[in-house]
Amino acid sequence: MNDLAGPIDMTEVMEILDGDKELLIECFDEFLSDMPQTLAEIQSAIEQKNALNLDEAAHKLKGSLRYLAAAQAADVACQLEIMGKEQNLELSDDTFKTLSCECEKVKEFMEQYKTKT
Repeated sequence: MNDLAGPIDMTEVMEILDGDKELLIECFDEFLSDMPQTLAEIQSAIEQKNALNLDEAAHKLKGSLRYLAAAQAADVACQLEIMGKEQNLELSDDTFKTLSCECEKVKEFMEQYKTKT
């Protein structure tokens, strides 16, 4: 798979994981398992206008995405985290839609990578 294509920088993530492809697959599996729940927590926090929960859930997702070198999705999660910290949820619905799309790209990339290895 081309290191420059897709939502995950494979060169960076392999550096983070010291080239351990088994660990990479484990990390992908864990992310794919946890992501739907974390996105649901973010969505629920937005619907309930709960800035603290938004901050916490977005922070958690951002950390996972950064660890997996999914910079674009991590940046969107960071935007939601900041909205939660600043208690400014005005644009949170649109930002959440963007985050969902970015996470879907990450998910598809991971699933495709796993089938090719």
